[in-house]
Amino acid sequence: MNRWHHSLAIALVPAAILLTPGVGHGDPDVPPKGEVEIKVVEVPGSGPRLIMRGLVEQPPRKVWAIVSDCATYKQHMPRVVSSKLLKKVGNKHTCEVTIDMPFPLSNLTAVTEATHEESDKGMKRSWQLVSGDYKYNDGSWEVKPLGDGSTSLVTYQVHAEPKSGVPEFIRERAQKSAMPDLMNRIRSESAKVP
Repeated sequence: MNRWHHSLAIALVPAAILLTPGVGHGDPDVPPKGEVEIKVVEVPGSGPRLIMRGLVEQPPRKVWAIVSDCATYKQHMPRVVSSKLLKKVGNKHTCEVTIDMPFPLSNLTAVTEATHEESDKGMKRSWQLVSGDYKYNDGSWEVKPLGDGSTSLVTYQVHAEPKSGVPEFIRERAQKSAMPDLMNRIRSESAKVP
């Protein structure tokens, strides 16, 4: 099965965690500052689940402002050409997001329903596919405070596969750069939140 073809396509749709000692946080399960850890978890009968973790040197509320608001993904996330909130009922957010794919591939659109959970221990946005250009698409953003609350541990998980195939060179690029690019964009965009 095509291990990486979905990772570029859904890197923004509502990613081997290399467990190494954290720097300055006293937790061996925290990624070192500035690094992006990626793990591939095999899922029987389908493509793998990608998990991306990294530290963001901003309070959780600033990171949450970026990852929880699908209506502004076009402004804050790489390769998003269209994003809108279709409906909000309580903590359920129905969103439509279109990802730009390189020529000659067609852009990919997904309508997902996300559940938002917020507490003093952190925030989580978990989504499921409603419709779109995917066979399946589910995942989550999770933002947890560290230390005095000025730093966030951000975890992104995604399990998705487009209905159309994606060439090998794009899969490889997704593995090597799309996920780190996404985390770096979260870092830069959350720093702009007042």
